Amino acid sequence: MTHCQIVTFFLAIFVNYFPVRNLSAAEPLTPLKTINQTTGTVSALRFSVDNQSLYLGTYGQLQVVSIESAETLHKLDKLSGYITSIAASPDGKLLAAGHYQKVTLFNTEDYSQLVQLKHHRGQVTGANFLSNQQLLTAADDGTIALWKLTDDVWSLAGSLEYDDPITSLAVDPAGKWAAIGLGDETRVTRPGAVVIIDLETFEEKKSHVIHKSAVASLATTNDGKSVLSGSFDESIIVTSVLDGIQTGIFKQHARPVNCIATVPEKEIIFSGSGGRYKEKNELIGWNLSTGEVLIKSEPHAGKITAVAVSADGKFLATGSQDESAVIFDLATFLK
Repeated sequence: MTHCQIVTFFLAIFVNYFPVRNLSAAEPLTPLKTINQTTGTVSALRFSVDNQSLYLGTYGQLQVVSIESAETLHKLDKLSGYITSIAASPDGKLLAAGHYQKVTLFNTEDYSQLVQLKHHRGQVTGANFLSNQQLLTAADDGTIALWKLTDDVWSLAGSLEYDDPITSLAVDPAGKWAAIGLGDETRVTRPGAVVIIDLETFEEKKSHVIHKSAVASLATTNDGKSVLSGSFDESIIVTSVLDGIQTGIFKQHARPVNCIATVPEKEIIFSGSGGRYKEKNELIGWNLSTGEVLIKSEPHAGKITAVAVSADGKFLATGSQDESAVIFDLATFLK
């Protein structure tokens, strides 16, 4: 069998063996707070390490919002372009905001600006701390960069470059590998690829062309064995990191899959979609093991551009092109 035939075979097994169905008995996903005071599309979301705040990225601004009151505690302004990636260090003391050509680091004690890292020539589409002293970033100019803190100075420790834009970045929970999503959304017939990078050697490990169109979003499974890729082809594909086999496909979205988030310690995935049309801006919660749809809703008037889950599994947040963000009661829903 050819590689394509093998992929088709496994995808057919997944679709036929795991029938997708709505679970009407599930608890409703209750909105707790709505945040409207943004400066444009909500382009990135991240919960704080202590699960008390929501970091919200929009045009030229990074907001720190209280989960309890939905009040904006801090506004970090004068950043170039949209904030398209946010990362928090494991100890919660550092906050990284990726925007146009720069990654800005803040001290979370007083949210003072520490430094701006300059290497990328385009929009920074991904940022993840590997440790309190290491940061991984990627941009739509096709570059991925590894930064290290040595003697209180952040410097570039390594970089890779690709011909296609890097649209998304995800890191293995154990920190052994990273995945980047490639593709050009302006060329709808050009396939999208997922590249696995070995973080010990900082070299490409494997590359898989698996989507009909550009990859738009990435997430990893909790066990670090698979990567989930959402695409402009309106599908989510589950790929084994070990052998590159596509072990599942989810086709319940009717628009490009712009964002994906995994619930910690559970086989539950939340994905958000939306495109140029007003309808089908869908938030879908589904079971990774069975493909069952747990909930499908349209909480925003515009396309869903960001989704995040708190580390304690109590909260879910979505951001949208309608210039709002919503915080949901995830703990009750998961019961």
